[in-house]
Amino acid sequence: VDRSAYETVVDEAALDRWIAEARAKGVVAIDTETDCIDCVVANLAGISLATEPGKACYIPVAHSGADLLSDPPNQLDKGEVLARLKPLLEDPAVLKVGHNLKYDWVMFAKLGIDIAPYDDTLVMSFDLDAGRSGHGLDELAKTWFDHECIAFKSVCGTGQKQITFDKVPLPQATEYAAEDADICLRLWRKLKPRLAREGTSQV
Repeated sequence: VDRSAYETVVDEAALDRWIAEARAKGVVAIDTETDCIDCVVANLAGISLATEPGKACYIPVAHSGADLLSDPPNQLDKGEVLARLKPLLEDPAVLKVGHNLKYDWVMFAKLGIDIAPYDDTLVMSFDLDAGRSGHGLDELAKTWFDHECIAFKSVCGTGQKQITFDKVPLPQATEYAAEDADICLRLWRKLKPRLAREGTSQV
């Protein structure tokens, strides 16, 4: 996993290139980053995409400065990003892959986007290996790829010094968010063939 290869998308040409790439592949891993863990009240900070292993990006849409005196970073308008992504995320010809996709589904539904069709690698992992002790993305990355994902606390901190993700500088935010989409797609490629081979279907 080469995190330095991930791209921060801050212009429309780059966004359109990623959308075209996803359409060409017919499958794209997606992940949302927000300002809190409760999807009902959370606000979208950015979206990550992966189109093949090692090829992933982060699209910031609502990052702010580190404090009230800091200017927000250069990023695309959230409404414009969502308008361009909506046809892709609702396209029946492009499979969307996520881990614990229910969270992302709620986030997008609040913004008027109905993701379909989709696979959820969390559900797939549970169906195939229900006896496994955990099905979190970080644990599965270690199990399947012997890879240590960036810890959330390493980018957002802990305790009184913890910040919300929308305040994380874009280079660090990109590495963290794009890695999640990248690992999710790699995991899907491992698990998907097993569903038919082992006679398991997602619930």
